[in-house]
Amino acid sequence: MKKILMALFLTSVLCAPIASMAKDVDMAKITCKEFAESGKDSISMMMIWIDGYMSGKSDNTVMNEEWMDTLGTHMGRFCAQNPKKTIMAAIEAMPEN
Repeated sequence: MKKILMALFLTSVLCAPIASMAKDVDMAKITCKEFAESGKDSISMMMIWIDGYMSGKSDNTVMNEEWMDTLGTHMGRFCAQNPKKTIMAAIEAMPEN
């Protein structure tokens, strides 16, 4: 019973940010400015989406903290310098490792 309650609790906590985005979001249309101003929860969720998108393109199934830091640094720098460009442009400008 404790495992079931814990699973329900974790599901409700982890899905709360997703539920707050009740509408569909076209990630290809989000500008860097919108990304940067979207708030911590939305940025976190979009960073996970970006990692998944890039992983799908590269067939890399590994996610680690160092990569997420590198990706976050790149997105922050690119978007600060190019607020009108889309996050897809930022993804495409990510240097190869």
